[in-house]
Amino acid sequence: MSGTKENSYYFAYGSNMNLDQMEFRCPAAKVVETVRLEDYRLAFCGIQPGSGVATIFPEEGCQVEGVLWEITPECEQTLDVYEGYPRLYGKQEVRVRNKAGMQMDVMAYVMNAPYKEKLASPSGLYLRGILEGCRENGIPTKIVRDAVSWTKKEAGEHTKCRRDRER
Repeated sequence: MSGTKENSYYFAYGSNMNLDQMEFRCPAAKVVETVRLEDYRLAFCGIQPGSGVATIFPEEGCQVEGVLWEITPECEQTLDVYEGYPRLYGKQEVRVRNKAGMQMDVMAYVMNAPYKEKLASPSGLYLRGILEGCRENGIPTKIVRDAVSWTKKEAGEHTKCRRDRER
């Protein structure tokens, strides 16, 4: 699972699982395989309901499934712009596991404060793109649908993602 010297690995868990969207953004990117990130929860955060975008939060016992991409430095620059790096999303090294049980440390975009502090459901269009990416890569859509349901439920009870859940 090693890339060329200049290429790196990127874990996508949201709209960048969608093959058409990644082909448009990063034509040189290559799908490696589907992988799982353990002890993290998929959630959606945004200003108001219908504006949420995907992020991940550490949470023991949860898991996030996604796509492992091999990306070029040019792909990463394009993704940085798309993800609003470094303002909206930061980059974090995470350890993913493939179906054979092999683990690998890779980069993931993770939402920054204050943006990650308010849960919000995603728009229908954004969600459809993610669900299509799940179907294209053999990832159960139930995982994303459950994350949307959890986000809606929690958003009704709490206004802050991290702070309120840690009390």
